[in-house]
Amino acid sequence: MINTQIRLAILGYGKECSVKNAKTAAIVGRTAAKMGISLIAGNTSGTFAHAFEAAQKYPITTICVIEKHKKLDYKESVSEIYRTQDSYSKHSQIAQMADAGILIGGGGGSQQLLNHFIKNNKTVIAILGSGGITESQLPDTVLTAQNTTEAFKILKSIKKESYLKTEFGLVKLSFNHFALSELCFSEESIDKVPKLKDGLSQQLTDYFSGQPKEFTGKIYIEGSEFQKKVWRRLLDIPYGSTLEYGDLAKQMGNKNTSGAIAYAAQQNPIEIIIPCHRLLTKRGELSTYSGSLETKSRLLDLEKHQTELRVF
Repeated sequence: MINTQIRLAILGYGKECSVKNAKTAAIVGRTAAKMGISLIAGNTSGTFAHAFEAAQKYPITTICVIEKHKKLDYKESVSEIYRTQDSYSKHSQIAQMADAGILIGGGGGSQQLLNHFIKNNKTVIAILGSGGITESQLPDTVLTAQNTTEAFKILKSIKKESYLKTEFGLVKLSFNHFALSELCFSEESIDKVPKLKDGLSQQLTDYFSGQPKEFTGKIYIEGSEFQKKVWRRLLDIPYGSTLEYGDLAKQMGNKNTSGAIAYAAQQNPIEIIIPCHRLLTKRGELSTYSGSLETKSRLLDLEKHQTELRVF
Protein backbone atom coordinates (compact mmCIF):
# COMPACT_ATOMS: atom_id res chain seq x y z
CA MET A 1 0.00 0.00 0.00
CA ILE A 2 1.19 3.50 -0.80
CA ASN A 3 1.84 5.65 2.26
CA THR A 4 1.36 9.41 1.97
CA GLN A 5 2.16 10.25 5.61
CA ILE A 6 5.45 12.15 5.89
CA ARG A 7 7.14 12.20 9.29
CA LEU A 8 9.57 14.91 10.31
CA ALA A 9 11.69 14.38 13.41
CA ILE A 10 12.76 17.28 15.59
CA LEU A 11 16.22 17.01 17.12
CA GLY A 12 17.13 19.46 19.84
CA TYR A 13 17.19 20.32 23.50
CA GLY A 14 14.63 18.93 25.88
CA LYS A 15 14.07 20.92 29.05
CA GLU A 16 17.19 23.04 28.53
CA CYS A 17 15.38 25.12 25.93
CA SER A 18 16.47 28.66 25.11
CA VAL A 19 14.24 31.45 23.83
CA LYS A 20 15.78 30.97 20.36
CA ASN A 21 15.09 27.24 20.50
CA ALA A 22 11.48 27.86 21.46
CA LYS A 23 10.82 30.37 18.70
CA THR A 24 12.42 28.24 15.99
CA ALA A 25 10.67 25.08 17.19
CA ALA A 26 7.27 26.78 17.07
CA ILE A 27 7.88 27.94 13.50
CA VAL A 28 9.04 24.46 12.47
CA GLY A 29 5.99 22.84 14.08
CA ARG A 30 3.54 25.27 12.51
CA THR A 31 5.18 25.08 9.05
CA ALA A 32 5.18 21.28 9.04
CA ALA A 33 1.58 21.11 10.24
CA LYS A 34 0.38 23.52 7.54
CA MET A 35 1.95 21.18 4.98
CA GLY A 36 0.29 18.13 6.53
CA ILE A 37 3.62 16.74 7.73
CA SER A 38 3.55 14.76 10.98
CA LEU A 39 5.97 15.54 13.80
CA ILE A 40 7.97 13.02 15.79
CA ALA A 41 10.24 13.64 18.80
CA GLY A 42 11.73 11.87 21.77
CA ASN A 43 9.98 14.03 24.37
CA THR A 44 7.29 16.70 24.69
CA SER A 45 9.08 19.13 26.95
CA GLY A 46 11.25 22.12 26.13
CA THR A 47 11.98 22.54 22.43
CA PHE A 48 9.60 19.76 21.43
CA ALA A 49 6.71 21.17 23.46
CA HIS A 50 6.79 24.40 21.47
CA ALA A 51 6.74 22.54 18.15
CA PHE A 52 3.92 20.20 19.20
CA GLU A 53 1.87 23.07 20.63
CA ALA A 54 2.17 25.08 17.40
CA ALA A 55 1.03 22.05 15.40
CA GLN A 56 -2.04 21.32 17.53
CA LYS A 57 -4.33 23.57 15.49
CA TYR A 58 -3.87 21.33 12.43
CA PRO A 59 -5.13 17.78 11.76
CA ILE A 60 -1.79 15.97 11.75
CA THR A 61 -0.24 13.12 13.73
CA THR A 62 2.14 14.12 16.52
CA ILE A 63 4.27 11.21 17.69
CA CYS A 64 6.34 10.80 20.84
CA VAL A 65 8.84 7.99 21.33
CA ILE A 66 9.88 7.80 24.97
CA GLU A 67 11.67 5.44 27.34
CA LYS A 68 9.43 3.28 29.53
CA HIS A 69 10.53 4.81 32.83
CA LYS A 70 10.21 8.45 31.71
CA LYS A 71 7.27 10.70 32.54
CA LEU A 72 5.48 12.14 29.52
CA ASP A 73 4.78 15.87 29.82
CA TYR A 74 2.04 17.55 27.76
CA LYS A 75 0.45 14.21 26.93
CA GLU A 76 -2.61 15.94 25.51
CA SER A 77 -0.57 17.27 22.57
CA VAL A 78 0.46 13.78 21.39
CA SER A 79 -1.52 11.64 18.94
CA GLU A 80 0.63 8.50 19.17
CA ILE A 81 2.95 7.30 21.94
CA TYR A 82 5.63 4.62 21.58
CA ARG A 83 7.57 3.44 24.64
CA THR A 84 10.99 1.84 24.38
CA GLN A 85 13.37 0.17 26.82
CA ASP A 86 16.16 2.76 26.78
CA SER A 87 17.49 5.85 25.02
CA TYR A 88 19.37 3.84 22.39
CA SER A 89 16.18 2.04 21.35
CA LYS A 90 14.31 5.34 21.41
CA HIS A 91 16.76 7.09 19.10
CA SER A 92 16.95 4.09 16.80
CA GLN A 93 13.15 3.95 16.45
CA ILE A 94 12.82 7.67 15.75
CA ALA A 95 15.49 7.49 13.03
CA GLN A 96 13.71 4.55 11.41
CA MET A 97 10.22 6.09 11.61
CA ALA A 98 11.14 9.57 10.38
CA ASP A 99 11.61 10.53 6.74
CA ALA A 100 13.90 13.44 7.60
CA GLY A 101 14.93 15.53 10.59
CA ILE A 102 15.43 19.16 11.56
CA LEU A 103 18.09 19.94 14.16
CA ILE A 104 17.30 22.83 16.50
CA GLY A 105 19.98 23.58 19.05
CA GLY A 106 22.03 20.70 20.42
CA GLY A 107 22.49 18.62 23.53
CA GLY A 108 23.77 15.11 24.24
CA GLY A 109 20.51 13.42 23.24
CA SER A 110 20.51 15.28 19.95
CA GLN A 111 23.99 14.00 19.13
CA GLN A 112 22.98 10.40 19.84
CA LEU A 113 19.87 10.75 17.71
CA LEU A 114 21.85 12.46 14.95
CA ASN A 115 24.21 9.47 14.84
CA HIS A 116 21.25 7.16 14.24
CA PHE A 117 19.97 9.38 11.41
CA ILE A 118 23.39 9.31 9.75
CA LYS A 119 23.55 5.52 10.17
CA ASN A 120 20.12 5.20 8.47
CA ASN A 121 21.07 7.59 5.63
CA LYS A 122 18.27 9.99 6.57
CA THR A 123 18.49 13.69 5.75
CA VAL A 124 19.04 16.08 8.67
CA ILE A 125 19.02 19.85 8.26
CA ALA A 126 20.46 22.01 11.02
CA ILE A 127 19.00 25.50 11.41
CA LEU A 128 22.02 27.64 12.21
CA GLY A 129 21.63 30.25 14.91
CA SER A 130 18.63 28.48 16.42
CA GLY A 131 20.42 28.30 19.74
CA GLY A 132 23.72 26.65 20.69
CA ILE A 133 24.70 25.32 17.27
CA THR A 134 27.42 26.29 14.80
CA GLU A 135 28.30 24.87 11.41
CA SER A 136 31.77 23.81 12.57
CA GLN A 137 30.21 21.43 15.11
CA LEU A 138 28.27 19.47 12.50
CA PRO A 139 29.24 16.32 10.55
CA ASP A 140 29.68 16.81 6.81
CA THR A 141 26.56 14.76 6.09
CA VAL A 142 24.30 17.28 7.88
CA LEU A 143 22.82 19.98 5.65
CA THR A 144 22.40 23.52 6.95
CA ALA A 145 19.85 26.30 6.61
CA GLN A 146 19.75 29.86 7.89
CA ASN A 147 16.09 29.67 8.87
CA THR A 148 12.99 27.47 8.83
CA THR A 149 11.82 28.60 5.39
CA GLU A 150 15.13 27.63 3.84
CA ALA A 151 15.15 24.30 5.71
CA PHE A 152 11.77 23.25 4.28
CA LYS A 153 12.74 24.50 0.83
CA ILE A 154 15.73 22.16 0.93
CA LEU A 155 13.64 19.23 2.15
CA LYS A 156 11.15 19.67 -0.70
CA SER A 157 13.83 20.15 -3.34
CA ILE A 158 14.83 17.28 -5.59
CA LYS A 159 17.89 15.36 -4.45
CA LYS A 160 17.77 12.50 -6.96
CA GLU A 161 16.31 11.96 -10.41
CA SER A 162 16.04 8.51 -11.94
CA TYR A 163 14.85 7.26 -15.31
CA LEU A 164 13.21 4.05 -16.43
CA LYS A 165 13.01 2.95 -20.07
CA THR A 166 9.68 1.34 -20.95
CA GLU A 167 7.85 0.45 -24.15
CA PHE A 168 5.52 3.35 -23.25
CA GLY A 169 8.42 5.78 -23.25
CA LEU A 170 10.92 7.16 -20.76
CA VAL A 171 9.61 7.43 -17.20
CA LYS A 172 11.19 10.02 -14.92
CA LEU A 173 11.15 9.64 -11.12
CA SER A 174 12.10 12.55 -8.86
CA PHE A 175 12.83 12.05 -5.16
CA ASN A 176 13.05 14.89 -2.65
CA HIS A 177 14.42 14.49 0.88
CA PHE A 178 11.13 12.97 2.03
CA ALA A 179 10.04 10.50 -0.64
CA LEU A 180 9.07 10.14 -4.30
CA SER A 181 7.55 13.49 -5.25
CA GLU A 182 7.17 13.35 -9.05
CA LEU A 183 6.66 10.62 -11.64
CA CYS A 184 5.93 11.39 -15.28
CA PHE A 185 6.59 10.33 -18.84
CA SER A 186 9.51 12.34 -20.14
CA GLU A 187 10.52 13.44 -23.62
CA GLU A 188 14.09 14.12 -22.51
CA SER A 189 16.90 12.59 -24.56
CA ILE A 190 18.85 10.30 -22.25
CA ASP A 191 21.67 8.31 -23.85
CA LYS A 192 22.50 6.15 -20.85
CA VAL A 193 19.89 5.45 -18.23
CA PRO A 194 21.53 4.42 -14.92
CA LYS A 195 20.36 1.19 -13.31
CA LEU A 196 17.74 2.00 -10.69
CA LYS A 197 17.93 0.54 -7.21
CA ASP A 198 14.91 2.02 -5.46
CA GLY A 199 11.95 -0.26 -4.74
CA LEU A 200 9.37 1.76 -6.66
CA SER A 201 11.39 1.53 -9.87
CA GLN A 202 11.41 -2.26 -9.67
CA GLN A 203 7.67 -2.25 -9.01
CA LEU A 204 7.19 -0.07 -12.10
CA THR A 205 9.27 -2.49 -14.16
CA ASP A 206 6.98 -5.31 -13.04
CA TYR A 207 3.92 -3.20 -13.82
CA PHE A 208 5.01 -2.44 -17.39
CA SER A 209 5.81 -6.12 -17.96
CA GLY A 210 2.12 -6.86 -17.36
CA GLN A 211 2.20 -8.03 -13.76
CA PRO A 212 -0.85 -6.77 -11.80
CA LYS A 213 0.67 -4.53 -9.17
CA GLU A 214 -0.43 -2.81 -6.00
CA PHE A 215 2.38 -0.36 -5.40
CA THR A 216 3.96 -0.11 -1.99
CA GLY A 217 6.19 2.61 -0.62
CA LYS A 218 6.05 6.26 0.34
CA ILE A 219 5.19 9.30 -1.77
CA TYR A 220 5.19 13.01 -1.03
CA ILE A 221 2.32 14.92 -2.63
CA GLU A 222 2.06 18.69 -2.53
CA GLY A 223 -0.96 20.65 -3.71
CA SER A 224 -4.18 22.24 -2.51
CA GLU A 225 -6.27 20.38 0.06
CA PHE A 226 -8.83 19.55 -2.63
CA GLN A 227 -6.16 18.22 -4.99
CA LYS A 228 -4.63 16.02 -2.30
CA LYS A 229 -8.09 14.72 -1.37
CA VAL A 230 -8.71 13.74 -5.01
CA TRP A 231 -5.29 12.12 -5.39
CA ARG A 232 -5.76 10.06 -2.23
CA ARG A 233 -9.14 8.88 -3.54
CA LEU A 234 -7.50 7.84 -6.81
CA LEU A 235 -5.16 5.56 -4.86
CA ASP A 236 -8.24 3.51 -3.90
CA ILE A 237 -9.20 2.63 -7.49
CA PRO A 238 -8.04 -0.99 -7.90
CA TYR A 239 -5.86 -2.28 -10.71
CA GLY A 240 -8.03 -3.26 -13.67
CA SER A 241 -10.94 -1.03 -12.62
CA THR A 242 -12.12 2.40 -13.71
CA LEU A 243 -14.28 5.06 -12.12
CA GLU A 244 -16.39 7.84 -13.59
CA TYR A 245 -15.61 11.46 -12.69
CA GLY A 246 -19.21 11.91 -11.56
CA ASP A 247 -19.12 8.88 -9.27
CA LEU A 248 -15.93 10.11 -7.65
CA ALA A 249 -17.59 13.50 -7.14
CA LYS A 250 -20.50 11.79 -5.37
CA GLN A 251 -18.08 9.80 -3.19
CA MET A 252 -16.47 13.08 -2.17
CA GLY A 253 -19.84 14.52 -1.21
CA ASN A 254 -20.52 16.95 -4.05
CA LYS A 255 -21.79 15.70 -7.42
CA ASN A 256 -21.12 19.11 -8.98
CA THR A 257 -17.33 18.91 -8.63
CA SER A 258 -16.68 16.64 -11.65
CA GLY A 259 -14.91 19.43 -13.54
CA ALA A 260 -12.71 20.30 -10.57
CA ILE A 261 -11.88 16.62 -10.09
CA ALA A 262 -10.90 16.30 -13.75
CA TYR A 263 -8.61 19.33 -13.41
CA ALA A 264 -7.07 17.98 -10.18
CA ALA A 265 -6.45 14.62 -11.85
CA GLN A 266 -4.72 16.40 -14.71
CA GLN A 267 -2.38 18.07 -12.20
CA ASN A 268 -1.43 14.70 -10.65
CA PRO A 269 2.34 14.86 -9.93
CA ILE A 270 2.81 11.08 -9.63
CA GLU A 271 1.39 9.29 -12.66
CA ILE A 272 0.65 5.54 -12.68
CA ILE A 273 1.15 5.13 -8.91
CA ILE A 274 -1.64 7.66 -8.38
CA PRO A 275 -3.76 6.10 -11.14
CA CYS A 276 -5.51 9.10 -12.69
CA HIS A 277 -5.62 7.11 -15.96
CA ARG A 278 -8.45 5.04 -14.42
CA LEU A 279 -10.87 7.98 -14.46
CA LEU A 280 -13.39 8.02 -17.32
CA THR A 281 -16.34 10.15 -18.36
CA LYS A 282 -19.92 8.95 -17.94
CA ARG A 283 -19.85 7.69 -21.52
CA GLY A 284 -16.64 5.77 -20.92
CA GLU A 285 -14.49 8.27 -22.80
CA LEU A 286 -10.89 8.99 -21.84
CA SER A 287 -11.26 12.77 -21.50
CA THR A 288 -8.31 14.43 -19.70
CA TYR A 289 -5.03 12.94 -18.47
CA SER A 290 -1.82 14.36 -17.03
CA GLY A 291 0.04 12.67 -19.90
CA SER A 292 -1.21 12.01 -23.43
CA LEU A 293 -4.58 10.36 -24.09
CA GLU A 294 -2.72 7.75 -26.15
CA THR A 295 -0.69 6.81 -23.07
CA LYS A 296 -3.83 6.71 -20.95
CA SER A 297 -5.44 4.33 -23.44
CA ARG A 298 -2.37 2.09 -23.53
CA LEU A 299 -2.17 1.94 -19.72
CA LEU A 300 -5.82 0.90 -19.49
CA ASP A 301 -5.24 -1.65 -22.24
CA LEU A 302 -2.24 -3.05 -20.35
CA GLU A 303 -4.35 -3.52 -17.23
CA LYS A 304 -7.32 -4.84 -19.20
CA HIS A 305 -5.25 -7.70 -20.58
CA GLN A 306 -4.38 -8.82 -17.06
CA THR A 307 -7.86 -8.65 -15.58
CA GLU A 308 -11.34 -7.99 -16.88
CA LEU A 309 -11.71 -4.21 -16.89
CA ARG A 310 -14.89 -3.06 -15.25
CA VAL A 311 -16.59 0.25 -14.61
CA PHE A 312 -18.23 0.57 -11.21
